[in-house]
Amino acid sequence: MNKTTAALAAIILVVAVLVASYGVYRLYVPSENESQGEPITIVDATGAQINVTLPVERIVSLNPGLTEIICALDCGDRIVGRDANSVFPSSVSEKTVVGQNSYDPNLEVLLEMEPDVIVADSMLSYNTEALEKLATAGLPVVIEEPSNVSRVKIVTSNFGLIFGKEEKAAEINDYISSYENLVNERVKDLASSEKPLVYIEWYQTWQTFTEDSIANEIIVNAGGVNIAGEITTTAPVLSPEYVVEKNPDIIVRMISGDLIGNMTGFEATHSELMNRAGLGEVTAVKEGKVYVYDPIVVEGIRYPVGLLYWAKWFHPSLFEDIDPAAVHAELIQQFFGVTLEGVHTYP
Repeated sequence: MNKTTAALAAIILVVAVLVASYGVYRLYVPSENESQGEPITIVDATGAQINVTLPVERIVSLNPGLTEIICALDCGDRIVGRDANSVFPSSVSEKTVVGQNSYDPNLEVLLEMEPDVIVADSMLSYNTEALEKLATAGLPVVIEEPSNVSRVKIVTSNFGLIFGKEEKAAEINDYISSYENLVNERVKDLASSEKPLVYIEWYQTWQTFTEDSIANEIIVNAGGVNIAGEITTTAPVLSPEYVVEKNPDIIVRMISGDLIGNMTGFEATHSELMNRAGLGEVTAVKEGKVYVYDPIVVEGIRYPVGLLYWAKWFHPSLFEDIDPAAVHAELIQQFFGVTLEGVHTYP
C-alpha cells in the first residue's frame, strides 16, 4: 500500500468513526426543543389555545373516553392519575383515582402528582375554582369532548402531537375514517322515505336528544331521522302522546350507568320499553325494533362501532355483511391488545 492510499484509508476511517459517534450522540442526547422544554400549542374543544411543554411523561386523565384514546396511542404507562370511571383497559385500574369525574377532581392529590398535562371533558369548564387553581399552578389543562363524533379524530391528532405519537394517531384516524366512509357510501343516496324515524331515549324515561345533540348527528350519519330533530330545547322530556303521534320505526335507549356491562340490566331495560304503557302501538315495538346500548360504543375511539350498530339497526338489508360486534372485538384487539369482554348492546 503506497503512502497516498494509506493516508486516504486513514481519513476514511476517521470520518467513519466520527459519523458513528454522532449517530450514538443523536440516539442518547435529546433534541434542542426537548432539552429546552419548548412548548407546543393545540386548540381544545373550548377554542382555547393550550401550550404543552414537551416531552409529556406524566398525564392525568379525567374522562374514560380520553383515557382510552391515550391508551390506544400506547401512552397508558404515562397516566399517573385518573377519574373513577376510567377502568379500561384494565391496566389503568392500577392508577390513582383523583376524582369521580372531570367536574370535581381532588386538587390536593392531583397537584402532588406533578402532571405535565391534564385532560378532561367539558364538565371541568363549570368548575371555575378548580380551573383557576390549576392555572395558578402552571398546569396545562386540555378540555375535550370524546363523545363529540366531529372531534374524535381532532382529539386523537392533538394527543398524538403532544405525546409524540403522530403515526399511531394517523393509524387510529384512518381506521375510524374507513368505517365512517363505509356507512356514508351506503346511506348517502337514500330517499327521505327510506330513512326510518328514530326515537332515542336517554337515562330518564321519555327524555330525548334534539337537533344540536351528538346523538342526533349519529342518527343522521347512520341514515335515520330523529323524531325530535326539530326541537330546539336541550334534552327535553317528551310526552307519551308526542312519541305515539310520531310513531317511530326504531327505538334506541341508552342504558343507565349502574347497569352497564350487566346482561340482566340490558334485558330489564329492553323489557321495560317493550311493555311501557303508551308505546305498545308504535311501529318499533310492534316489529321488535327496540335496542339498548352502552354509551361507550359511540364515544371516542369506539365511535365507528356505535355507528355500525345504529346503521345496521336502521338498515339491516344494507349492512347484512357487517358484524358490528366483530368490528368491536377487532378494534379492541388492534388498539389495546386485549380481548373484548362484556355486554354492550341488546338484543
